[in-house]
Amino acid sequence: IVLKSGILNILLKTGNVFTHVDLWLGLSYCDGKWNKVTVNKEGSTVSASMNELREQTLEPRIQQLKVNSPVYIGGIPSEIQKFYKELGLEQGFGGCMKDVKFTRGAVVNLASVSSSAVRVNLDGCLSTDSAVNCRGNDSILVYRGKEQSVYESGLQPFAEYLYRVVALNEGGSVSSEWTRARTREPVPQNVPTPSRVHSINGYSIEVTWDKPAGVIGVIEKYILKAYEEDGSNVPITTAELADTSMLTGILTGLHPFTNYAVTLTACTLAGCTESLHALNISTPQEAPEDVQSPTAISFPTSLMVNWSPPKNPNGIIMQYILYMNGVPIYFGNGTKYVVK
Repeated sequence: IVLKSGILNILLKTGNVFTHVDLWLGLSYCDGKWNKVTVNKEGSTVSASMNELREQTLEPRIQQLKVNSPVYIGGIPSEIQKFYKELGLEQGFGGCMKDVKFTRGAVVNLASVSSSAVRVNLDGCLSTDSAVNCRGNDSILVYRGKEQSVYESGLQPFAEYLYRVVALNEGGSVSSEWTRARTREPVPQNVPTPSRVHSINGYSIEVTWDKPAGVIGVIEKYILKAYEEDGSNVPITTAELADTSMLTGILTGLHPFTNYAVTLTACTLAGCTESLHALNISTPQEAPEDVQSPTAISFPTSLMVNWSPPKNPNGIIMQYILYMNGVPIYFGNGTKYVVK
């Protein structure tokens, strides 16, 4: 199934029989809306339809179609393509698709059932301005001369363009086939500040954010960063989140009873952008860690017992308890005691 130059072309090979169905679409599908494509084989009739347009043909002889191999959508691996050179397969599909459904069974969720996907967006990426960017034959002259290469600037980011070459001599002119090229996506702009930060415990927080608006291209990952509020430019901890469908993440490696500034970073293949502002949070207190053993200065009938605060108090120390032979002998917030 190929959509090329305004024609939806269906090529069905069963055994040694080739069947073609060509459905002329023009630019009717280029209106900024989703288009429904249906391909059907019923008996000897093979048909194709898009929206309200339909075309069909009859197979030379009825052949039963059995599918017992993987189904490739949007393109096939190069190691397989070489075995089907007679099909004249084009390069991979550029665009978006959803609600793929076969004759038997429910709608297929591509993101959950696909065994592998390369550079595709499976959640739908309809652009409302596609009707403007998808014109007819009003192509623009990019270059005139004798060079065999040209650099064109001023293009839109992450957009697909069609190019062809017209060669002229005294005998006339001949045009090449159209070929396509896609510009790269830019670095994300206007990355929002996290909308909510919630403490799970003194060592981890849950961060929630909104999807950045106006990102042109595919977001590859999100990065959460936590900075101490002393003004340090180096984050204490970070978390990279590759599942960009999730707008909630966990940030670990924090210290209890500490003030943090949390930011969100969004990345495309072109680079990353961090939110200009941060959301502040204070982690709760936790039990002290690395409590120091006491030391003593001995006298004939007494001991002067001293101890240092815990290396990691993890909060405000409210009380110390001093034990002697398993029995508590002191309660208080001091750091020394005389045993008589």
